[in-house]
Amino acid sequence: MITLAAATSIAACGGGEDVHVLKVNGQVLGISASGQRVCLDTNANGRCDQGEPSTLASESGEFSLQGPQADLLLEISATAPKSPLPAAATPSVVLRAPWQEPGVISFHSTSIKAVMETQGVDFAAARQQVAATLGVQPRDLSREFNQSGDEEVRTELARAAEDGLARIKRALAGIRSSAEIIAAVNEAARVDRHYQTKTMYRPQGDWKAHEAPPAGYEPVYTQLVARHGSRGLSSMKSDLAVYNMWLQAQADGGLTPLGEQLGPDLLKYMKAHFLLGYGIPGITKPGYGNETQVGMREHRQLASRMLQRLTTHWQAVEKQGSRKIVVASSGKGRAVDSAGFFVEGIKTARPGLVSALNSPVAEVDRFALYFHKLDASSDPTNAPGRAQVLSDSQGYRHYLKKDAELRAALAQLKQAPEIKAAARVVLRRLFKDEFVDRLERHGYSFTNSGTLTFSSDDGAFTSTLTGNQKASIESAVDAAHAIYDLYAIAPALRNEIAVDFIPYMPASQAAVFAGLNDAVNFYKKGPGIAEKGKVTFAMAQLLADDFFAEVDAIAKGDYRHAAKLRFAHAETVIPLVSLLQLKGMSDQQPLSTLYSYAGNSWRGEVVSPMASNMQWDVYQNSAGRLIVKLLFNEKEADFKTECDRAKLSGTQSFYDFQGLKACYAKP
Repeated sequence: MITLAAATSIAACGGGEDVHVLKVNGQVLGISASGQRVCLDTNANGRCDQGEPSTLASESGEFSLQGPQADLLLEISATAPKSPLPAAATPSVVLRAPWQEPGVISFHSTSIKAVMETQGVDFAAARQQVAATLGVQPRDLSREFNQSGDEEVRTELARAAEDGLARIKRALAGIRSSAEIIAAVNEAARVDRHYQTKTMYRPQGDWKAHEAPPAGYEPVYTQLVARHGSRGLSSMKSDLAVYNMWLQAQADGGLTPLGEQLGPDLLKYMKAHFLLGYGIPGITKPGYGNETQVGMREHRQLASRMLQRLTTHWQAVEKQGSRKIVVASSGKGRAVDSAGFFVEGIKTARPGLVSALNSPVAEVDRFALYFHKLDASSDPTNAPGRAQVLSDSQGYRHYLKKDAELRAALAQLKQAPEIKAAARVVLRRLFKDEFVDRLERHGYSFTNSGTLTFSSDDGAFTSTLTGNQKASIESAVDAAHAIYDLYAIAPALRNEIAVDFIPYMPASQAAVFAGLNDAVNFYKKGPGIAEKGKVTFAMAQLLADDFFAEVDAIAKGDYRHAAKLRFAHAETVIPLVSLLQLKGMSDQQPLSTLYSYAGNSWRGEVVSPMASNMQWDVYQNSAGRLIVKLLFNEKEADFKTECDRAKLSGTQSFYDFQGLKACYAKP
């Protein structure tokens, strides 16, 4: 690895003014830049102009520059320039690097600069955001990732760079003047893509930096509930409806050049879903709704970090030989599969724990882990607490289908002017104005009707599906929202399909539809309307009680369980968060005002990204006292405000278990 250095010094000019001088010895990473132009973009126009300090990168991408303090720029042209002098033609690739860290030019440095400019944040904040989005450490963004010893980091950074460079090439190919270069590159390099509850999982905390337990306390138990990992669409709905709309636009001659590509990409997208999970051990039935390879890794890695975080606990469990790791799921396919992949992660990292697992057959607990869809005819209530959960579940389903105030709120959100404006921007990039106008006048209607067949490349598996006509597009907003749904799920399929949906959904418009999605999920699954009480989350009570009961068993000297691992859905995790009133994630909205980002801190990407999870680590001292640390998406978190008095004196993250029980009125 080449050591990269940059220094900023202050030199006195003849006029007596101090000028910042940038001296840079750097390297271009992630793309071949031999003989390509690197400059200090002193006028910040995205071009290496006459008079700006510039040079040509070496065969290995190295360069040296000195000049006024300015961001660095790399221009890659179809033919390498003969000298550092600027060329007139628009380059095929432009990469940027902030002057605060100019030693590396890469797609990732370009992303940092894009975040700085589009969000108005400083270098440190932008760097942290890019790193968090990619699931790496900030320092990893400044390294030659192809030489990283961490396979996960290497794979993630290389994939993001490859995808991003392709987007930049497409963006620059479509611009009409050099004045558009900065905007085009920033749009292609942005990481704030607004996937909300479809966001791929990234741990929000580093276990190595967590607060250590007080002296004398050792880990004795842990438990979690986790959403399934990243998945494809649950069924053939919006994808087929959008494809039918595209076919009509094609017949009308109503497609733009970008729109022409949407149809072929949709066919690739649907084929990937038809075959999703084919040939993958642990997936029993290929097709829609399955976890992607991204989702499988999310749970394997989640397991690995849990084992590393509590090493002494697992060593003790292996030595004792009698304690059990209980694995439970909702019984639904992707939750069952997630349990399997998590267990696989345990077996790989610590084979000594295999005998402690109750797998391969995980327990199925619908009342604790699938409470949002209980059925009175098939879900028996012959155990304590179940009758109440069934009643709460039925009340919740009635609320979703019949509550007039809920329906009015959702309708009002959908008709907001900003939603209609964003829809038009999205659609006009794909369809000609006449077609968009007709959609806006409700002159067209499309559903997920029709039958499609796809076969695996080896010909050994064929799937035929027919749409149920229940997904409809009846307006421009419906059309754009359906495209957003496809866009949001696409990153999870990156190993199954080489289709990038980012060009179809600009970040600014994605933010608008993300807000709409969050609003809908807030009202339907989240804290909801204050005047409706606990209708959206009362049914999570049995699950919350089970968390307390597991720790109570340890308090009473019952150490049979070393851990309990539960695998479920967003509709499980979100209500539990609301019920426990976790800080910043559970505030309800009064009927007098609509949910908005300005007025409510609830965010889908925070509360329930893919594989979102809640974990309780339990520690005990020699006197038998138990303390609990709450982790939410692997970040140290707080229970409800009223429980602050239960925090262990002198700590930030540990709660006295008996005080916690009293706070939640547990006997």
